[in-house]
Amino acid sequence: MAGPRQPARRVPLGLVGQAGLLMALWLVLSGLYDPFHLGLGVVSVAVVLWLNRRLPRPAGRGRTEVHVLRFAAYCGWLLGQILLSALHVAAVVLHPRLPVSPRMVRFRSDQPNDVARMLLANSITLTPGTLTVEVDGDEFTVHALTEATARGLLDGTMQAKVARLFCDEPGRAVYDVRWEE
Repeated sequence: MAGPRQPARRVPLGLVGQAGLLMALWLVLSGLYDPFHLGLGVVSVAVVLWLNRRLPRPAGRGRTEVHVLRFAAYCGWLLGQILLSALHVAAVVLHPRLPVSPRMVRFRSDQPNDVARMLLANSITLTPGTLTVEVDGDEFTVHALTEATARGLLDGTMQAKVARLFCDEPGRAVYDVRWEE
């Protein structure tokens, strides 16, 4: 018989972890490994970490640490969604009649904190055919290129996946939907 279910393990990124990730990013993007450029990387990382410490903590329920394995799975899922959306947008744009039907969609989504809302807004914008125009509390305003892209956004999958990165029991994924032509 199995015991009680253990809560998902969250790994906070400490100062050393943040510095390591930022330096790795610097090395990958610069491609230059001479002492001068490595020194610039160290100085840049130090400045970013110093500025980051001065930022206020995100507000909201739940923790701001992301479940690492869920985040990796989410990134893979998001890349797949970006590819599928790009193919859809290409088909719409290349269609002889150009069947676009742009519209604005407003909806609310219970996200556990500000970081989750920011991640959701950026994920929507990264997906071709949609653009997050405004986020006001738990209300998102999104421009959609076609009705299909808007309906795909409103199925709540992305919203639920983002919320699950931060908490085990997310709230309502999508509610209070309003369409504007």
